[in-house]
Amino acid sequence: MRRTKKITLCAVLSALSVAVMYIGSFIEVLDISVACIASLVVLFCVEELGKKYAFAVYAAVSLLSFMLLPQKWVAAYFAFFFGIMPITKKLFEKTGKILSWVLKVLVFNAEVFAFYFVAEKLDFFEENETALPYLLVMLVLANLVFVLVDVLYDRMYRIYKIRFQARVRKYLK
Repeated sequence: MRRTKKITLCAVLSALSVAVMYIGSFIEVLDISVACIASLVVLFCVEELGKKYAFAVYAAVSLLSFMLLPQKWVAAYFAFFFGIMPITKKLFEKTGKILSWVLKVLVFNAEVFAFYFVAEKLDFFEENETALPYLLVMLVLANLVFVLVDVLYDRMYRIYKIRFQARVRKYLK
């Protein structure tokens, strides 16, 4: 596929992700779900276009969502966790199953701590949300969500490879 076609596809996929997150930002309950759904586009880009273009889509969606979305939590979840997750997943899974999981969990927890540090400095949290028991429960729940999303990515990737990749590649030529 030519470079201009790849760039155009990246722009369209970025717009699609931002649109999904924009719709989801109006319903506060969906903020984590739409960030996860929007990140499936990055997973597609990693497979079909490569890590360089996937990272460009991740960066574009992150920046655009912070600028355009009325509810910034969705943008933060995408930028800190779900948007980069497909890229690191593909990168770490080359190291083997056990080491891959260790690296993915370590990177995810580093992202959680970075997210907490930035959000606290920007005064995003309510007063009761910074209590230590609350933070520990949230860390455990965040790790559980991470594992579930990683399994979801595996399943979606397999479905794509088996059912859709041949058809999609025919149109990408």
